[in-house]
Amino acid sequence: MVLRTINKDQLRDILIKNWMTHDALWYGEVAAKFGMAEASPMNLRVCRKLGQIEFGRLMKMVEAPPPKDIEEYQELFEIGKQVFFPDFISVQIDYPGNDSQVFHFSDCFAHGGMKKLGLLPDYECGIFERIEGWFDAMELKYTRTPDLSRCLKFKGKECKITVQFHFE
Repeated sequence: MVLRTINKDQLRDILIKNWMTHDALWYGEVAAKFGMAEASPMNLRVCRKLGQIEFGRLMKMVEAPPPKDIEEYQELFEIGKQVFFPDFISVQIDYPGNDSQVFHFSDCFAHGGMKKLGLLPDYECGIFERIEGWFDAMELKYTRTPDLSRCLKFKGKECKITVQFHFE
């Protein structure tokens, strides 16, 4: 038997897809057993903690201290994006100035998945909670708009999130 070898990108892709599948299946089981009133806050806590842990590990691996300005932040964030963002996340990220970052999610896999399951009305955004875990790991002070207590797309809004960093 002759098997095809896989490269690093293919390995990364399958590992991320498997992790995301596990996440979706686990979330579905928790929601079925405990209801969305329990599952959604649990998911937010787990996503935040995951972001803190994964980005802390990345910072340790690349020997990065917490960023002191937007340029250092952007360099470190881009490494995290390359490592942790799956190819199927459709996001445009801009840095319009004044120490800010704007995320524009055009097509959201979480929104689509929750919609298919009929759970969208009670879904809170775990995707951005994970990114805020990255901010925690980087020890950043920031403000974020808008309120993400419910899925923006479900509310009929564009999923556009602005983060204003407060570097010292």
